[in-house]
Amino acid sequence: MKRITFLLGVFALLVVAGAGQMASGQYLVSTKAGFVNRAEGMIYIQRAENDSGERGRASLGTQMKEGDLLITAIGARAEILLNPGSYLRLNESTEVRAVGTSLTQPRFEVVKGSVIVEIGQLAKQTAIEILTPQGPISMGKEGLQRIDVTAGGTTVAVRQGEAYLGTAEQLLAKRAPKVGRGKMARLVGTTSFAEGTQPQLAKVDKDAVDQFDSWSFNRAQTLMAANYSALRRSSLSSAFALGWYFDPFYNCYTFIPGGGLYFSPYGFPFFRRYSDFSYYFPYGYGYGYYPGGGSWGGSGGGGGSVPARVIAGHDRVPAQRQMEGRGLSTGNSGYSGADAPTRGVSMGSSSAGTVSAPSAPVSVSGGASRGDSGGSSSAGRPSRP
Repeated sequence: MKRITFLLGVFALLVVAGAGQMASGQYLVSTKAGFVNRAEGMIYIQRAENDSGERGRASLGTQMKEGDLLITAIGARAEILLNPGSYLRLNESTEVRAVGTSLTQPRFEVVKGSVIVEIGQLAKQTAIEILTPQGPISMGKEGLQRIDVTAGGTTVAVRQGEAYLGTAEQLLAKRAPKVGRGKMARLVGTTSFAEGTQPQLAKVDKDAVDQFDSWSFNRAQTLMAANYSALRRSSLSSAFALGWYFDPFYNCYTFIPGGGLYFSPYGFPFFRRYSDFSYYFPYGYGYGYYPGGGSWGGSGGGGGSVPARVIAGHDRVPAQRQMEGRGLSTGNSGYSGADAPTRGVSMGSSSAGTVSAPSAPVSVSGGASRGDSGGSSSAGRPSRP
């Protein structure tokens, strides 16, 4: 349910003072895209002004400037912030250059490798542009896209939302060919699509996921858990401001939406104040079940497996399909009181097709464990009163 109306100028990351806010957390003070929010393994940055090609180490807090090149080594992955609610995730052996770091129109170039673009709330007349050797790819609404650049060409797969083969200006002018949800396009050569032409499209294989897809899914889970952790420990009934807020338990900046409830392209809920969580989920997170079976944490505290298509982001959680009073119905019928199962959200390591339940889930009502998607952190479900 979209409850937020954004103005174009809202995308500056905000700083909100408050004597009651916890000292251990902080807002990200930035007006630029390209902030490194997660670095796993050997991550390097080559500054634009470095004529010798010398590379330095990049880590959490590294800010890319226009012309900078971010490089992931073998076995390494990184996540950078684009604008509030939007991320660019880099697979191993990937190189990405910052072309434009404006929050209202971020532009990054994938020189080689694979990236996943998770896009949250965007203002009107705002677009994210990804440059490739085969031409620009632009996104102007919430969605989830994977882009793979190899020596043979570029593949763009749209798991949620839509992508356009053209510049941000062409997208906003509605002059770029569209790649819709569940479709993929293979680009070769120096592709340039003329107005009125359409690319050759194929259907995305929902079960064709790899460790990079799983890692991105786990990152989205971690950000959700960090959002809850930050709000819970703030002990504030007043709302935080739209933007990024650092949670030391998960060691990353999490998204604070502009309204009471926001669902990411993966289907994870984010809140603006701690009281919003209780309003929408009075008995804890109740969004674990998917159509056709499977859940993030199984039932009865078990570790039920998740369909691969959920990891890839093809099927979002149907948590918004019905609103009843203060609660949010998710079709979890047949359980009440002490019989209600505890459903945790796995943050552990996962295979390409399955997200495993953590060995020791941490209840949300009892706090969040320190860790991240590369470890064994988890957000559980608070006990039903």
